[in-house]
Amino acid sequence: MDFRELQSLVEVMEKGSISAAAASIGISQPAVSKHIAKLEREMGIKIFARGQKCSNLTVEGEVLYKFARKTMAQLADIKRDFSDIADDVSGIVRISASSIPGDYILPRMLTEFRRHYSNIEVNVRISDSREAIEKLVTRECDFSVTGQARHASGFNTVPFARDELVLLVGKDHPLAQRPHATLRDLENMDLVGRVSGSSTARIWEDAFKAHTGKGKHVYLKFGHVNAVIEAVKGGAEGAVISRIAGEEKSGGLVMIPFRPSLSRSFYITYGTMTTKAMETLLEFLLERKSTNDEE
Repeated sequence: MDFRELQSLVEVMEKGSISAAAASIGISQPAVSKHIAKLEREMGIKIFARGQKCSNLTVEGEVLYKFARKTMAQLADIKRDFSDIADDVSGIVRISASSIPGDYILPRMLTEFRRHYSNIEVNVRISDSREAIEKLVTRECDFSVTGQARHASGFNTVPFARDELVLLVGKDHPLAQRPHATLRDLENMDLVGRVSGSSTARIWEDAFKAHTGKGKHVYLKFGHVNAVIEAVKGGAEGAVISRIAGEEKSGGLVMIPFRPSLSRSFYITYGTMTTKAMETLLEFLLERKSTNDEE
């Protein structure tokens, strides 16, 4: 067993297929298949359930996958430790972000960061808030940027950016000419929305229930805000979305603020800063946050 075989297993599970794993690692598909087969021979097990897709592990395969993921994370930690021995700050920092900060806030900031620190590699993985926090807890990332203020014991959370939730409708919708909307306006609307785990969905659904005393069922849900916006463009009655995302992507649609306002914050959550690269990036982001607050 060597690190390449373990890396292949981790990539197959994370990417969902041998072909996607091969593209991610930069090797051929047969090479990935050989790595998996060699692991099975060496361990005397079957990693994947017979006749199932690569995402379906046997009990033994699940144990091996957890070991492989932990081992690769520890190897990354060692590489970062070695990079800190050098005079120049260098290394890899892994961020797990929910879709709004990951798609609309971090890209510009990290582009600026790159101009100042050319030897630091930053990898951003985008998911929903719940999954992003889980990746931090399992040490698959160094810190997270999400709409979730709650965090596990041993981690610090600081506000990072502000946002507002708005109602998105077509220009011909009866509410389109209104200066603001209320939560009760949502009662009879057939809304599209985000899947469970999204802080956007949690915030407005909790507010709706607190205001009306009942829940609001959304029958069409997507994993990404861009898909929600496209659904409204395609004729869906409306959706509650981030103003930041709407300003970027909602051309031809109308964003209506709520009264009272549905404002929310994004947060950086982090544990112990184990490398200079991590410290440098965190300090940069918090400094940019302070500058934006002053403006």
